[in-house]
Amino acid sequence: MYQLLVSGGVVGLFLQVVPIACLVGVIYAIYRCIRIKKQKISVKWSTEILRWLFVCYLTGLINLTLVPRNFWSNIWALIYIGYSGSQIELFNGSFNFTPVIFKIIAGELSFGSWVKTMFTGNLLMFVPMGVFLPLISAKINAKSILKIAIMAPVVIEIIQPIMGRSFDVDDLILNFIGINAGYLIAVGIKNLSCKRR
Repeated sequence: MYQLLVSGGVVGLFLQVVPIACLVGVIYAIYRCIRIKKQKISVKWSTEILRWLFVCYLTGLINLTLVPRNFWSNIWALIYIGYSGSQIELFNGSFNFTPVIFKIIAGELSFGSWVKTMFTGNLLMFVPMGVFLPLISAKINAKSILKIAIMAPVVIEIIQPIMGRSFDVDDLILNFIGINAGYLIAVGIKNLSCKRR
């Protein structure tokens, strides 16, 4: 299990942040239950569950994109072997302003398994954001999701080099597509739900 957690693979990175996402989810659930009980708020439980899932997802997303790359690897190393692992380095991120597709066309890079994994991961990572937002808030429409799809990836990419990660134009493009794809899925879900009523 330890080897999987610190492997740096997609599954390992996901498993690293599951505990903190669950912990924040529990804290949020307790907070909401207390608030609902005290203020006697009328709630729609399906929406509350979606909000809870969104909080868990957002916690995981923040930890996968804005926490220093080796932070959770070090935490798990400390838990399993009593050694904190490599030093966390800040302000040493890299920058990529050339989309991968141009590098592939130029013959500088092949569309191998690593590129496919990064493309798929960066796309799918933001699909839930596009799905959750319109389902938990009636205020979210195509115009607002477009703004979010631009701003959220830009803010994340600007912060990443500070946290020892990388600014990558491919991430901006794929995250943007992911959020909008998620929004289209949510619209489809809403339309199906309306037809069944």
